[in-house]
Amino acid sequence: MLKVNILRVCGIRSINKPLSFFRNHGFSSASATRMAGGTMNGFSLETVEKLCLALNCTPNDLLEWVPSKDMAANTTHSLNTLKRNEALLNTVAQLVNSVPLEKLERIQEIIQKELEG
Repeated sequence: MLKVNILRVCGIRSINKPLSFFRNHGFSSASATRMAGGTMNGFSLETVEKLCLALNCTPNDLLEWVPSKDMAANTTHSLNTLKRNEALLNTVAQLVNSVPLEKLERIQEIIQKELEG
């Protein structure tokens, strides 16, 4: 099943108050509530673009694929690129949180070089 998972991107971007974030980026109260509550099932292309601009992501980042049991064994299907590994994200966050402060500057430099290159 293909699902909208906006809160995943919010977590990656350290957006702790998604409702406020979406309201501050021009979304209506109703839309912001659905997005922040994780209950948004679909959206227009205009909304996708607005979300991608606000979250600095691509449309693929907003989608998640949870394969049915009969599709789970098919590892060659293109939709597999939309399967998410939440454990990996948690591990990265834990690693960053465990780095001594004096080493964070070096990590920031490495990330900056990756973004530029």
